[in-house]
Order: sequence, then structure tokens, then C-alpha cells
Amino acid sequence: MKKTLAASLTAALIGISSILPLPGGEQVYAAVSSVLSQGMSGSNVGALQSNLKTLGYFTYPINTAYFGSITAQAVRDFQKAYSLPVSGAVDSSTQTAISHALVKRQIVADASNYMRVSYVWGGATPDGFDCSGFIYFMYNKFGVSFNRTSSSVMATMGTSIARASLQPGDWVFFALNDPDAISHAGIYTGNGEFISATRSAGVYIQKLDNSYWGPKYMGARRFY
Repeated sequence: MKKTLAASLTAALIGISSILPLPGGEQVYAAVSSVLSQGMSGSNVGALQSNLKTLGYFTYPINTAYFGSITAQAVRDFQKAYSLPVSGAVDSSTQTAISHALVKRQIVADASNYMRVSYVWGGATPDGFDCSGFIYFMYNKFGVSFNRTSSSVMATMGTSIARASLQPGDWVFFALNDPDAISHAGIYTGNGEFISATRSAGVYIQKLDNSYWGPKYMGARRFY
């Protein structure tokens, strides 16, 4: 079922113009540069509706391939959630954000396949992960490359995100020892939960606001 979800997310990417292979055999479609706006129709609008449905913003029962008021509202809701200018039209920045959000949904969906993989200091493979190594592995698996580094350095990458604005695939950070020093990172999975590689349980999903993690939460970043 997870493989089917990943395939459907990949195939749904907006504005098909070229195919880019990923290391795991998946395919990502590069977005076209034209702006989609209310009153337009066609296959690109249908793809947009499919994408927004996958991400939970387009809730109309069927895809109409017509950019009407319902689609415009779905676009505005997405733009607001992802801190974009709320125009209701899909320009290149919104297209990119949608494509990135879909890839991160794939990452979140696949991450649970590594549940209970053991914690290994410095590990970045399925033989064992530390917290930053797990994030590095998952993102690189889906074609999002960055240098292998520590959780404290990752906390300077991307854009700072308020807790209320967290979306699946965002990075969350914690101070486990020194209350002023970030020493743990995870991937937000939605519904107030995150997945990370922990010393005690290996790769595991936990609540952000539970009695252990809640007081240690240090913030979030959106990378990619």
C-alpha cells in the first residue's frame, strides 16, 4: 500500500514537461512555467486538482480539469499553509512548493518502513541511523541532496517554521541534554507527530507534545 501511495504521489506532480529519475526508481516530473489561474481548463488544471487532493486541499468529489472557485480556494489554502503569497493563482513558486510537498509526502510515507531500525551513532544507512543520518538518508533516497551533517547544523538550514505552520516533511528539533543546545532532529509526519532515530527505540514515531519531547522542543525548519 505504501508503494502504491508513493507511486501515485509521484505521478501526480504538476505541469508535466520532463521526467527526472530518482535513485529508488521513482520518477519526478518537472513543472512548466505557465501560471494557472481561475477560468482556465485542461490537463494541467486536472493535474493541479489531483495534486491538491493528494495534499488534502482540493476536496471536491471529482477532478473537473476546470479552474473554478473551488480550485482557487484550494490553492489559497495551500498557499496560506506554506507561507506563500495568497493569490489563488498557481505561479512558479506555488508549483514548486506543491511539487516539493508531494515529494515530502513520499518521504513521510516511506519513513515508517524503517520503524525500529537500531540507533547507531553516525549511522546513515538501514543498518543503523542516528537522528540526522536518518533524515539525510530519507531525503537523499527521494532525490533531495544535502551534505551529511549534525542536527545543530540542520537547524540553520532552510526556513524557520512556526509550530502552528508545521507540514509533513518539515524538520523538528529538540534539546536533549543542554536546554540551549539542539541535539536531536526528526521529520514531522502530521497530526502532531514526528519520526526520528532515537537511542532508546531506534526509528520511532512519537508525539511532539508528550511529556518527554514537549519540554525539549526547540523549533522547526522547512528544507526543500
